[in-house]
Amino acid sequence: MREFRNSCLQLRLCLVGLILLLVAFAIQAQAETRPLLVLYAFPEEGQTIARQMTTDSTARILGRAVQMGTLKGKRIVLAESGVGMTNAAMTTQELITRFHPRGLVFSGIAGAIDSAVHIGDLCICSSWITHDYVYCGPDSLQPQPVHSFSAKGDSLASFWSFFADSGFIGIAEQIDGAKLSLQRIGKREPRIIVGGACVSGNAFIDNAEKRLWLKKRFGAMVTDMESAAVAQVCTANAVPFVIIRSASDLAGGSPSRTATEQLDQFFRIAASNSAALVMALVGLLP
Repeated sequence: MREFRNSCLQLRLCLVGLILLLVAFAIQAQAETRPLLVLYAFPEEGQTIARQMTTDSTARILGRAVQMGTLKGKRIVLAESGVGMTNAAMTTQELITRFHPRGLVFSGIAGAIDSAVHIGDLCICSSWITHDYVYCGPDSLQPQPVHSFSAKGDSLASFWSFFADSGFIGIAEQIDGAKLSLQRIGKREPRIIVGGACVSGNAFIDNAEKRLWLKKRFGAMVTDMESAAVAQVCTANAVPFVIIRSASDLAGGSPSRTATEQLDQFFRIAASNSAALVMALVGLLP
């Protein structure tokens, strides 16, 4: 009788193990079939990617253009986020709720903060900070942590930074910029810079004093108006993300030209190069 009970117990354990294995396979299969979200802020930033993907269907979600299809053999949802932190957050949350993506990639332009970042260079930052979440005191601006939901902790938490997915960052480090045929800025070949902190806020920075403050306070590489909000929403939903930004101007301008003038000249080149890097990254994903 004891041997019979032992045999039954072993059988049950085997069945439990088999069920767990089948569940694991099902979860993995589901993850592999979920789409990748690919976002951009301006319509021009998504055009290069749209021309290279096979579109199965289109929609308008929250008034924004959305395309569903495949790129480099991967299922993607390509969507316009809109400009600004609130627009980007709204769109990102709605797309995550609808499509349950396996990850998110953002492509776009940015203003260079660090003097090592030249117009045309591509930054894949490891962390994103909201630079205008501050206490404005009598004598200075004092940055504050953002209080947001943490999916990992299933509770509210304070965040100074929102971190990009290490797996995405690792794949990005494998990309050889020389093989991407990136458009040059004059005679200069754009560089791909991986790592470091970047900042976002609801302001187009065209002020040298502000640029220097952002560098000193946050160690920022570049600045934009959407990425930190997207990073926060992804963190709240446990969606891995990576954000690619191509410098279209020097935030605060050069001694002879404003950032707005530089943006007008280099916008399309910077947007095209960012899209090229995104497509290379998608192609390397499992």
